Amino acid sequence: MVVDIGRLKRTGEPRSLDLAITNRDLALGQSVCNMNRPARAQVRLAVAGDAVRVAGAVKADLQVSCSRCLKPVDWSLNKEFDLEYHPVPEVSREGEEIELEFGDLTVGFYRNEQLDVGASVGEQIVLELPMKPVCKESCEGLCDQCGQDLNEGSCSCSGRPLDPRLAMLADLKLKMNRKQ
Repeated sequence: MVVDIGRLKRTGEPRSLDLAITNRDLALGQSVCNMNRPARAQVRLAVAGDAVRVAGAVKADLQVSCSRCLKPVDWSLNKEFDLEYHPVPEVSREGEEIELEFGDLTVGFYRNEQLDVGASVGEQIVLELPMKPVCKESCEGLCDQCGQDLNEGSCSCSGRPLDPRLAMLADLKLKMNRKQ
């Protein structure tokens, strides 16, 4: 949902929004995550000069893929956020660089007096996605040779071929085991 910042400045009143974020809004493939139902977000926008404060909370029920066996894993999100947006800095000539201070790294920017609040909320969801979700800590994953789910049973692959670059380490391991 795109909000007209100019209108918000004219009224001077904060604005509250109730948003529904769908899979399509996130623009992520279903292999990354799939929403069981639209995420709900309660957002409050307030303007102070050119700065826009976007504060609220988002709740989502997602399904992500286990990073080991690729089975679906249910994952819930309940996150509060407090963001600040400023107009995009003016650049007087093409290629000019703008130096950012450390505090600027937590600030977002809007352009043409418009801010896409839905995209801001979607970004909060994406930032909270686990990097390597697992269905359970003891997940064995898939055989790297045949693809068998090792949680369901062992595979029939004969010994794993050794990468020739690691042959010296395998020899060292054998020697160390013999000494013990």
